[in-house]
Amino acid sequence: MADSLADVLARLRSCEWIDLTHTFGPGIPHYSAFPDEERETLFHFDEGVGASGTGFLAHRFTHIGQWGTHVDPPAHFTRGGRFLDELPVTDMILPLVVIDVRRQATADVDHIVSVADIEGHEAEHGEIPSGAFVALLTGWSDRWPDGEAMANRDADGLGHYPGWGVESLRFLVEERGVTAIGHDTTDTDAGAVVGAGSAPAETYILAADKWQIEMLAGLDRVPATGALVVATWPKPQEGSGFPARVFAIVDR
Repeated sequence: MADSLADVLARLRSCEWIDLTHTFGPGIPHYSAFPDEERETLFHFDEGVGASGTGFLAHRFTHIGQWGTHVDPPAHFTRGGRFLDELPVTDMILPLVVIDVRRQATADVDHIVSVADIEGHEAEHGEIPSGAFVALLTGWSDRWPDGEAMANRDADGLGHYPGWGVESLRFLVEERGVTAIGHDTTDTDAGAVVGAGSAPAETYILAADKWQIEMLAGLDRVPATGALVVATWPKPQEGSGFPARVFAIVDR
């Protein structure tokens, strides 16, 4: 007899749940062209604190959609691409694969992930399953919430951090049939590529009708294979991005 949903829930509760989301607020690392978050207390328990009244606590949050750990749907870079409210909830729980390139990123902060990096991962951990969420572990989340450390700019103001390469993403899409990708850096592309004024990797993955999560946390606590990822977000009409809550479920 198939397990009941109660059995499935009990099984999941026996696992370890690992938060892959940074706490966000004003001043966190973000794309330099985006404004900082503003937060206003509209109502507060105490008199004279809330701008609109008292009796309960309510805030107004003003921030760009691409804020903190966030989701980018295809529409973020692709005219006519799917918006957040068009992504199915069945996409929100997926097999999780973590590709660890910390060694490469330590040797070269401008490292661009190659097909060889993915093949090296598969040689050790097995082939990436179809429909997976593939996350890139560079070690960059250790720099959070220091925006300057994450940008890692040189004397000319050019950022230096690792990122995906177009061919590596093409391999994941065309050869492995992934559903989505993620990374612990602020951008899909490496800093030197972004600094040159282009974003070929991000353009490719979103044009391929895939979505992504940026600025993930805690990937170093997740195994290379065998875990599940749950990625959730609100449902704004024609949303081009929004803060996400992402966590992994791992066998103990």
